[in-house]
Amino acid sequence: MAQAKNHSRRHFMGGLAAGVGALAVASQSKAGGMMEPTKNKVVYQLNKSDGAYILDILHSAAMVLQHFNNDADIVIDCFGPGIWLLVKAEKNHQHYEKFIVEQVQSLSMYGVVFNACEQTMKTIHIDNTDLISEAKPVFSGAVDLITLQQKGYAYIAW
Repeated sequence: MAQAKNHSRRHFMGGLAAGVGALAVASQSKAGGMMEPTKNKVVYQLNKSDGAYILDILHSAAMVLQHFNNDADIVIDCFGPGIWLLVKAEKNHQHYEKFIVEQVQSLSMYGVVFNACEQTMKTIHIDNTDLISEAKPVFSGAVDLITLQQKGYAYIAW
């Protein structure tokens, strides 16, 4: 039963990612290829390494993009155990499903920013070369959350 649910979720998320992509292309076409600054801003706290938890956050980010026709600035701040989402497979003890990695890549292509906490990186002895290409190092996940909220980002924690 769990396998069928997992397959169904994969199918839904794959279709959702394709739909978000189509919205992004349509949105860019209307703006002549240039994206204007958005008023829809959200920052997610991702601080756990659990696959189901991560999928929930990635799904929520995709839904925000879809709802606002890709007119949303989205940041996912990864720190604590959540940093493993942004660590390359060869250094990563989590071994996430390919589906999760593909969702990160897809969301990144449509402007979602994945921030990696440098303080967590120091604690677990990884450096910038150990991060996936979609990751953007920031001084501190907590400081980044504060700074983004001061810039008008809505804060979502799971």
